[in-house]
Amino acid sequence: MPTQTTLARETLRGAGLTFRPATLDDVPWTARFRTAREPAEPANEASIRHWWQSTDPERVVQRWIVEEGGEPVGYASFEHPIWPKAPMRAARLLAEFARDARRAGRIRSALDILEPHARADGTAVFMAGTLEGFEDEYDALVAHGYKEERRSKSWELDLDARGAAIAAMTDEARRRMGEERIEITTIDRIADPEKLRKLHAMCEASIQDIPTTVPHAPETFESFMQWMSGPGMHADRLWVAREGAAIVGMSVLNYPPGVGNVWTDYTGTSRSVRGRGIARALKCETLTQAQALGVKRVRTNNDGENKPILHLNEEMGYTRIPGYIQLLKQAAP
Repeated sequence: MPTQTTLARETLRGAGLTFRPATLDDVPWTARFRTAREPAEPANEASIRHWWQSTDPERVVQRWIVEEGGEPVGYASFEHPIWPKAPMRAARLLAEFARDARRAGRIRSALDILEPHARADGTAVFMAGTLEGFEDEYDALVAHGYKEERRSKSWELDLDARGAAIAAMTDEARRRMGEERIEITTIDRIADPEKLRKLHAMCEASIQDIPTTVPHAPETFESFMQWMSGPGMHADRLWVAREGAAIVGMSVLNYPPGVGNVWTDYTGTSRSVRGRGIARALKCETLTQAQALGVKRVRTNNDGENKPILHLNEEMGYTRIPGYIQLLKQAAP
């Protein structure tokens, strides 16, 4: 079975750019670079380091620092599940540069380097993306042959302004969960030795129902546990729903240590229990807890066609912030 290349081994060159394989020594620079690129979303160095150190034998991940004239000017990566788990053979190509007049040209030059590398690896579909409001990036991708496929919607909730409304929703959700005989608690309070495997199975099943173009590749339990062990994850802040001994839902916020926004990392429920207010109850508990911890604002992201969760976000009082745009390109033979 192919093994993951967490840090790229091959130096790539073209159009005056050098893709130097990234190392853990590059984490501080990468965090500063990403924060400068998008100040509203400060990068967390501990989180970057965690993921750069993580490995998964069922994923290929390669990372580079992009240099021009011997100086770092950007970050690039190439990532995909192993091909037996990815029938579309789609891979994500990422090329990030500072927001200036040279960014569009650098992106296109970087894609001229990344695309042949990805094609040689067996990629049939190139995936790229940008944020709403980054028009120069979007235009550069379209000019390079990429076509918009999907848009997600990102949101932010002001917990100070909406605190009373969330408290009222939480009280009502707790009452309803009592009637439904659904236990809402945090994962650390559950004694079941199989709880994490049950949680993993529930997540994998619920992810399949999220609207998508590129199918979700099944994630191993080991990879799931790498997510669970991230520096922003806390067992006493991961809320789950149980019906009897079965875990039928979860919602969790990621609290980056020191720097960065608090985001909903995942909210999902089993298909068999939908329509009973469980996702609402779980989100209410995460927000109530965040407010008690002194968090002022919480962010979340959802696919633009996931109507139930989008409706819930609006009802809770979230306001829109720039979302992610996915663009695809067929790899030439």
